[in-house]
Amino acid sequence: MRLWLIASLLVTAAAVRAQDDVRALPPDFFDTHPTALDSAHFQRVFENDLVEVIRVHLGPHEKTPWLDIPAHVMTCLSDQHVRLLYPHGRPSERLEKAGHTGWIERGDYGIENLEDKPAEWILVVPRSGENG
Repeated sequence: MRLWLIASLLVTAAAVRAQDDVRALPPDFFDTHPTALDSAHFQRVFENDLVEVIRVHLGPHEKTPWLDIPAHVMTCLSDQHVRLLYPHGRPSERLEKAGHTGWIERGDYGIENLEDKPAEWILVVPRSGENG
């Protein structure tokens, strides 16, 4: 009987400790959104029920990690020459002029700025829901 009581107390203490460990994690620990995983390059500048607007800034020759980039409308704020780095595919390059706007499908990739100057663009991510 004593052995059962000791084992029960140890299991309960371990469960409480594990629960405390989970509460100690930052709230965005499981967030795979670019603004959570790479806030140095992806900054949320506006959001509401319909859209989220993200500003992307890559310094000269900077790279992002591989990210899950949601489908979005992209508008280039500067001329840019970037390389898209795919986890399971060949890299591709994108060369756009400032002011270019286009639709980009969701994808898993990293981005590398190939220029000696910063590259900046805006992503407008539509929210799914009943408002649209």
